[in-house]
Amino acid sequence: MVTIANFDRFLMGFTLASHILIVTMSIGFSILISLAEFLAIRWKDPYYEAMARRFTKAFVIFFAVGTASGTVLAVELFALWPSFMVVVGKVDILPFYYEVFAFLLESISLVLYFYYWDAFKNRYKHWSLSVMVAVGTVMSAVFITLINAWMNTPTGFNIPYYLKTGVLTDINPIAAVLSPSGFYEDAHVVTATIAAGVFLIGTYLAYSFMKAKTEDGRILYRKGLNLVAIVGLISIALAGISGSVNASALITLQPLKYAAIELNLHSSTSAAETIGGIYSSGKILYYLSIPHLQSLLAFPLTLGKGTVPGLDQFPTSLWPPLFIHLTFDTMVGGGFLVGLFALYLAWRLFRRKSITTTLPLYAMIVSGLLLVLVYDSGWVTDEVGRQPWIIYNVMTVQSAANTSPSIIPLGIGIIVFYFLVVPFCFYFSYKILKNEAVQTEVERARRSKWFNR
Repeated sequence: MVTIANFDRFLMGFTLASHILIVTMSIGFSILISLAEFLAIRWKDPYYEAMARRFTKAFVIFFAVGTASGTVLAVELFALWPSFMVVVGKVDILPFYYEVFAFLLESISLVLYFYYWDAFKNRYKHWSLSVMVAVGTVMSAVFITLINAWMNTPTGFNIPYYLKTGVLTDINPIAAVLSPSGFYEDAHVVTATIAAGVFLIGTYLAYSFMKAKTEDGRILYRKGLNLVAIVGLISIALAGISGSVNASALITLQPLKYAAIELNLHSSTSAAETIGGIYSSGKILYYLSIPHLQSLLAFPLTLGKGTVPGLDQFPTSLWPPLFIHLTFDTMVGGGFLVGLFALYLAWRLFRRKSITTTLPLYAMIVSGLLLVLVYDSGWVTDEVGRQPWIIYNVMTVQSAANTSPSIIPLGIGIIVFYFLVVPFCFYFSYKILKNEAVQTEVERARRSKWFNR
């Protein structure tokens, strides 16, 4: 049973990590498409027009694959975690319903936006569809994240009575939606997802600029990189702020998770920040310590006055795997480096200097790939940091898992599906973007009636 439960854990983690790659690209494209078309309309710029059209072609592919992936995830939730879904179905089902309406907004708006591009006499009306696509895409992420927030801080039912009898009473679905960690998680997840998606698109733009053979191509990719630099700076700055607030909220909402990610062996009123480090035999090895920094970050309004929790407050049987301290460091450190790079790009733009010289281009490629690692590290920190609970302090992963051996063939099939579909999605999108020359699309935009009015 333990082996199959661990397989369930691995399968769910693998599936989510794969799905996240598609989601980040979808959200990144939806934001950039809307901004690019707005700038095209505002400035009558054929390059932004061509950019919006090109990005939309890729977005349609990621949307289609993401829809299939989301369906697989829904089946997986019921197949792997039947006991968990019983509780969710009775207590916290509303975010799933909300997500369906967000998906409908996204899908209907996308069909109208993509297929009726030239049918609108007022281009701002067409652009408004891109806004609805972006809103639907982002809100889908918001509502799904609310489920995760409820798993971290469950509300909306009588928890003591459920733990005693296994019976769900005093159910309040609205209270479940408004779980204590909902705002903190959504603020961080949305901004971090936008940053990851936009910088990953920046990787494509930087590579394409270096390979461009025409002046039209270089201009389009340069304008795209400028847009990525601005949106990237704003989103990663907000992700850093919301992430810091989210981590501080864990002190009261999930103190054990906080102690684990900070690798605090003991409670402290003047805690140092531990960078790196491996826990072994009651000691921390191979780490760098910065005095009082953790307390300052945890309690900025009181200049570090407060008590941070330690692992010694909790039984070792409830400790999550302490490697999450390293995934947390990866998230924070990698995000900080990309944030500095985004600030550097903004500085160059402010000084009216090009960001398409050799060093920034290669750094953009690295930053996009690094943020994938950073983003996945953040999710690993959150999910593994809640172990052994699937619903914090209510239901363990072990008790929620489907321990039937029949789940293994299904799981292997799902793994094969993702190994095939995710690389295909990225490869096919790249081929679609590469299929038509930029110069052709820019000329088509220049010849359009709307640009010549």
